Amino acid sequence: MKLGSAEYLLEVQRRSNADAAYLKAAKDENDSYTLVLEAEPQKGVPKGLAIGYSQSGGKITEIWEGERPTAFTLSGPYGVWVDILRGKLSANKAFTMRKLKVRGNFLKLLAGSEATIAWLKVLSSIPTEFEGDYAAMNMPGS
Repeated sequence: MKLGSAEYLLEVQRRSNADAAYLKAAKDENDSYTLVLEAEPQKGVPKGLAIGYSQSGGKITEIWEGERPTAFTLSGPYGVWVDILRGKLSANKAFTMRKLKVRGNFLKLLAGSEATIAWLKVLSSIPTEFEGDYAAMNMPGS
């Protein structure tokens, strides 16, 4: 499934809401997020991508393509997101190294790091196709 496609987003929602470890870690999460994957034309990613989701009690209640006002907006180059999804870079390290920019309550975001780690495990189980030079790093899922 192509990263950010409607099919991918539905699978993210389905798997996240069915994962006991993630739901336990995220049970107090009641926020909305916009994730901005910035274009990298020099690496074969000609246009950026924005996706978002809302949570209630840790369950993903809504997903969408495009930008909306949300509690948190996380943005960074497409390749940084690929590294995070592949487990080559932790989300917290990406924040502290300023590879991802954050709009919203940064301390609250860091407080949810256990849920983020559990969620990334869910995401790594999804067969994911990347664009451009990153296609060589596609994830087979499980």
